[in-house]
Amino acid sequence: MKTSPLIPLLFLLGLGACSVSKTSSGGSKNTIQVSIDLQNVDADRVRVKVVPPRQKSGTVAYRFPKIIPGTYAIADYGRYVDDIKAFNKDGSELKTSRPDSNTVVIENARQLAYLSYLVNDTFDNEEDSDPFSEKSKTIFSPAGTNIDAGKYFLLNMAGFVGYFTDQLEKPYRITIAHPEALYGTTAMVDRDDAARTDVFNLSRYPEVVDHPVMYAPADTAAFRVNDMQVLLGVYSRRGKTHASDLRPDLEKMIRAQKRFLGPINDTQKYAVLAYISSGADDDAKGIGALEHNTSTSAVFREPMKSKDLIHVISHEFFHTIAPLKVHSKEIQYFDFNNPKMSQHLWFYEGVTEYFSNLFQVNQGLIDDHAFYDLMAQKMEASRNYNDKLSFTEMSRNILDSKMKAQYPNVYQKGALIAMCLDIVIREQTQGQRGLLWLMGELSKKYGADKPFDDAELIPTITQIAGDEAGKFLVSHVQNGERIVYADFLAKVGLKKQVVPFPEPIVFVTQDVAYIKTDSSNTQVMASVPDDANQFYQNLGIKDNDIFLEFNGIPVNPKDANSIIYLGYDLDEGSPITVKVNRAGQDMELKGTVKLNYDDADSFRFGDTGKKDLNEAWLKK
Repeated sequence: MKTSPLIPLLFLLGLGACSVSKTSSGGSKNTIQVSIDLQNVDADRVRVKVVPPRQKSGTVAYRFPKIIPGTYAIADYGRYVDDIKAFNKDGSELKTSRPDSNTVVIENARQLAYLSYLVNDTFDNEEDSDPFSEKSKTIFSPAGTNIDAGKYFLLNMAGFVGYFTDQLEKPYRITIAHPEALYGTTAMVDRDDAARTDVFNLSRYPEVVDHPVMYAPADTAAFRVNDMQVLLGVYSRRGKTHASDLRPDLEKMIRAQKRFLGPINDTQKYAVLAYISSGADDDAKGIGALEHNTSTSAVFREPMKSKDLIHVISHEFFHTIAPLKVHSKEIQYFDFNNPKMSQHLWFYEGVTEYFSNLFQVNQGLIDDHAFYDLMAQKMEASRNYNDKLSFTEMSRNILDSKMKAQYPNVYQKGALIAMCLDIVIREQTQGQRGLLWLMGELSKKYGADKPFDDAELIPTITQIAGDEAGKFLVSHVQNGERIVYADFLAKVGLKKQVVPFPEPIVFVTQDVAYIKTDSSNTQVMASVPDDANQFYQNLGIKDNDIFLEFNGIPVNPKDANSIIYLGYDLDEGSPITVKVNRAGQDMELKGTVKLNYDDADSFRFGDTGKKDLNEAWLKK
């Protein structure tokens, strides 16, 4: 629970984002035809050809997104596009200009037959692992692109396909030529039976952006949950994790989520695209996921465990409620180059994150104490941000560079806002209704194709859920008044209590780092000034032991983040092998994980008079 200089390196774990679009349909005479060639890669670049419908204007602009829904950070995808040219039907080049990185202006556009350009990938150009820092230009990895010829391609379509100004609603037909050995994991339906060609029909540009594709050697798992098909595709650069390893826990989790959601969720197909980074300098660094309507593109890092996938997907799947079924006009009619941001990040991300924790205790995947501790950890984490900031103001201005640093709080305080709103509704209805009921009512009122005005959401919630719910949101979401969480948790019988929490990184306990480098910074070594580190004591790690491997994963002295990650979020009692060099001799230290613990504030049930309301909150 305590902060450490090492812990911020991992803050991106679990970040997610969302995107909304309408359902797909076939093409027409107005269809924009796009061809993407993954077979003939040119210097780590992919050739794209765009054949538009007949243009009626003398001049037209073709644009790549500056930002896409749910990412809350400027991307400027056009800066990765080279050699863009326009041609007439005779193959003669038309005059073009490029006023900014995302825009190409085409003159004599009535003669335009096709565009051609090359796309670089973003993974190779990531400058840091924190795309939400004030000055970062890095695209969050799950929203990015990767080109590894003949091995792996991640196509977040915003990086490959643009749109013509004022033609966002035109249909697209995307044809992808790919190596026969690579399988395309996507929620889209391939309209071509050829082994090396996939064809996808999409009704409008926002739907193009909403459907990523991952091409990799076939490593997939599929299963059905009621009437929903789930597809998991995995690519591990080191080849150490496979879909079969992750499927059992993923299926268990999604079945529990479907039971929790009941009729609110009617998704027919859901695809999970999981890339597992090696952590190399030219590989993805942003760990987390980008949520789409019917899929998630996710980036993890070795060593990967099932719970890493569960932690991310348990959040992302709940985006099928918000913003898929309940969202504002800012999302429905998203402006990819001059966006107006919605004021309700507390709703889209906070409610989603809260449900990703609540459903676990509701469905018996974790016990009550574990849920209370998760919420207590969010309270602690939220103190790293401005606790008096209006969430609606923060959301509206999230693209302001000075506001970007507040964004991760949507997963902390945003979830706590949702928790308190849930408790308010439960108290006012004697436990009969809660936040999930409210989301169901909002889904009925709006739905995927009926967006709300941003200003009407809180009044609508007040009308449905009652005055107390509205007063809470006005005070604590709009006005930014500090929330005394203990007061709300007391309504459901909880009292503050000090409990032991596992330290998140085994190399750090009580804010003391038990790890160091040698004078040349070429070796990572154990620092053992005392016997307080139980992980070290249990395995017999000695002072100055040189770390070589953790469970077969090499230690890279040049990558501090990878070193920390090897000791992050380990499971008590799980088997572990640490390879070290001690006084010139390599040796393997085998045993089980024993974590370090530190006391911190949490909550426990202690008011028997509130038992029924507590049960309704957690179990109904």
